[in-house]
Amino acid sequence: MTYARRAVAAVATCAVLGLSACSSDAPDDEPSTDPSWQSFTVGPVTLSAPSEWERSAGSDLYPSSDTDTTVALTAPENDEGVRAGVLVTVQSAPTRDATEEAAALMIGEKATTGADDVETGEGELSGASSVATVSFVSDVRRSDGTTASLRSRWIVADLDSGEQVIVRAVGPRDEFEDTPLDEILQTVTLPT
Repeated sequence: MTYARRAVAAVATCAVLGLSACSSDAPDDEPSTDPSWQSFTVGPVTLSAPSEWERSAGSDLYPSSDTDTTVALTAPENDEGVRAGVLVTVQSAPTRDATEEAAALMIGEKATTGADDVETGEGELSGASSVATVSFVSDVRRSDGTTASLRSRWIVADLDSGEQVIVRAVGPRDEFEDTPLDEILQTVTLPT
């Protein structure tokens, strides 16, 4: 199963659980230097998140191949029972470059969640040979029958080692700017 198909399945699972996994655009602000933030490492990726964020028990629900690793980090639930979150996937044997993978992810999102307000681009990340970014909004049906309107930002990065890293930040559309998701994306570091 390709990452794009697994990502679509993850979005559906997140909607059922009330979680919001993450995506990413390359944000412009400076990374947080808050000493209370905790560090997480997923393969070659290191990132930081607020101390109340945790590695989600739901991360076991995101299917990975034997060569891929996926970890979900989530914030506490908001008043509507939705969690902002970040998904980090490391593919050891990607089948597409970052730009092609980002395009495949968007096709999957448009087909399953009706993603709109799509913005794509290129970015830079120290330690990556190429970086593609995607940002969009989508409405996801939750298990209780309600719909959650989400904003997602993705970073897809090809590493010189041949691995590919996909970092997805997602949160409630109307609260996205009030969450630390962009700051978390800015803390993403790769080996150089």
